[in-house]
Amino acid sequence: MRRFLLRRARIGVQLAQHHPLAENPEIEIADAAAYPLRLPDRAANPVIHDQLSALFRDTRPHPRFHTPAVSFDMSQRDLRDGVTLAPAGEAAVTVQPAGLTWRPLRGAPSLTIHLVLPREQSPLHRRIRAVAKALAHELHWLPD
Repeated sequence: MRRFLLRRARIGVQLAQHHPLAENPEIEIADAAAYPLRLPDRAANPVIHDQLSALFRDTRPHPRFHTPAVSFDMSQRDLRDGVTLAPAGEAAVTVQPAGLTWRPLRGAPSLTIHLVLPREQSPLHRRIRAVAKALAHELHWLPD
């Protein structure tokens, strides 16, 4: 298998605009861990779940993670309580509902997204790679 980088994005948290941490341009990981943290269901997306939960592995006290009963809620209703945070990549900025905001976590590693293809590539694989690379540049995910 070969991996091709498509995107590198900062990791932060989505939160209500009236949340006490929302006034900060960046949030410390330990400060975020003091609040309830919503994570996606691990069964639905184990890689993202594990990457996001690993951010808080060494924080004390241990964070309180929860997974919502509804796996996809466009309104992000559970974040509107002004308490709950949702770790998320920078892409969350582009789709956040009114009343929510996103802040980067200081010192968090980047979230990387790769295209994974077989080592021996067919013409179709090469075409998929070319289209993915062009799209990543068009969306400004990669430097020129």
